[in-house]
Amino acid sequence: MQTTPVPSSPLPRTAPGSPGILWGLWPALAGMALLGSSVAVIGATAGLPAFGLQSARYAVAALTVAALARLLGKRLVLPRGRDLLWVTGGALSGLVGFNIAVVIGTAHAEPAVLGAAVACIPIVLSVAGPLTRGKRPSRRLVAGAVVVSLGAVAVTGWGTADALGILMALSLIALEAGLTLFGAPALPRMGAWSYTASTAAVAALVFAVLSVATERAELGLLLTPASLGAVAYLGVVATALAFVLWFTGVGRIGAGGAGLAAGAAAPAAALIGALFGAPLPTAGTWLGMAAIGLGLAVGFAPLRRRTAAGPGRR
Repeated sequence: MQTTPVPSSPLPRTAPGSPGILWGLWPALAGMALLGSSVAVIGATAGLPAFGLQSARYAVAALTVAALARLLGKRLVLPRGRDLLWVTGGALSGLVGFNIAVVIGTAHAEPAVLGAAVACIPIVLSVAGPLTRGKRPSRRLVAGAVVVSLGAVAVTGWGTADALGILMALSLIALEAGLTLFGAPALPRMGAWSYTASTAAVAALVFAVLSVATERAELGLLLTPASLGAVAYLGVVATALAFVLWFTGVGRIGAGGAGLAAGAAAPAAALIGALFGAPLPTAGTWLGMAAIGLGLAVGFAPLRRRTAAGPGRR
């Protein structure tokens, strides 16, 4: 993983459009786009044991990160001390808890409801990211995050849900944000590669225990060619590569800044889904994508110089 320290201010002290911002924004956007691409294999996972699938996915992800790190000369470090808490918290919230909430939520809510909830992640990260470091949230970032989230909701649409479905949708917001917020303090020592590998390994073990306890008779379904292909794609592309890129961005420009890029997952899902036979994006979907771009522009707009204001008061 990258070992660039997490910045202490909401954004680095570089003018937007300079390599400092773009250097952190592009991996975050790319990571979210790859994560959104998982829609390409969702059909192949219908009917598979959910816990077994996730265990295999995260095991493949951890092994992929380890193999790529060795190939590229990246040094992986094991979590120790407080990093153990950050890794465990990130894995249990953003990987294990998130996927369990999705499983429960899909039985009580239409997919668009869950997607719209996840679309609110930029707002949460733009506020919670700086606050966890004792900093005041940037008004620009929060404003940009609101526009990005509204655009993402326009892309995913909105559906119906019962009370439990709404509860699961709300929990997805906190659980998904938890993966990044737990990761931010671990990145200075561990870096993106090690944090990704460690959280994936923890999630693989937890899901393996859950699967053996509840799905033992169904695990053979994971051995078909279609299932193995889906596991490979989810593990290598939509987890290993996506998470390394995402946490590289978080390490470079902080959780609040990178959070705006979380809106990229919804357009990626819509566009890739269309390539695989889903309906073409509607006019509203295209407007939502344009709003996401506008939100990024608002969040990273050029700063006005203020002689009396520090970086935490932008």
